[in-house]
Amino acid sequence: MPSAPRTPEQRRHLRLDGTRNLRDTGGYPASDGRAGPGRQTRWHTLFRSDELTCLPAHAEAELRALGIRHVVDLRWPDELERSPNAFADDADIRYTSVSLLADDPTPDHGLDGMYRHILDERWEQLGEVVRSLVEPGGLPVVIGCAAGKDRTGVTIALLLSLCGVPDDVVAADYALSAATFAGRNETFPWHDWRRTLSFPVQSPPEFMASTLAHLASEHGGARALLRSIGLADADLDALVDALTEPAA
Repeated sequence: MPSAPRTPEQRRHLRLDGTRNLRDTGGYPASDGRAGPGRQTRWHTLFRSDELTCLPAHAEAELRALGIRHVVDLRWPDELERSPNAFADDADIRYTSVSLLADDPTPDHGLDGMYRHILDERWEQLGEVVRSLVEPGGLPVVIGCAAGKDRTGVTIALLLSLCGVPDDVVAADYALSAATFAGRNETFPWHDWRRTLSFPVQSPPEFMASTLAHLASEHGGARALLRSIGLADADLDALVDALTEPAA
């Protein structure tokens, strides 16, 4: 008897050995105001992940089979030194390192404060990430950090918002991290301060909703922010076209 078709949520979470939060952002409704309705984010094009540092050979092969051409690593330099990305020196997959945060403002400002800090103070680094996607070989891409939740969450939210994904859908995508980690509570050898998955992972959707509201009120939205740091409309249009497709 043939198996039932997988739902979008089942397609979204990729349970590769050596990862705990690898997800496909395809299938979300998208309309950036140019192409009109009837589009969605493209499957197998923009992935988000925790650190790709403990991948067995068969998991690396599975990522390559997905068509990955580019890995963007948002971690700090000391994280990269202690725990190198599996694709840092790869001959076939492009590797881009962008330290999205200079330090960690979370203890003083909380998670949602840290997210606003990235938009307000680390826009040049966000622009570096987006430029790397526009360049040849920029897609399909995996964007990740240590847990694939905070630094990755803000970056993915900016890209989804650029594509016209509704704010509540972007916030719901961010919130999936908590459920993903809750279902995978085995020990995992991270090399930063989060040694295991025994701590509670928080990704309440209201944190991302407030971040998106801040993006709109203080920066005029994703496109306006990226234009303000020198990205051309033609490049942003090309990126949106590459990240979206006609809705199924």
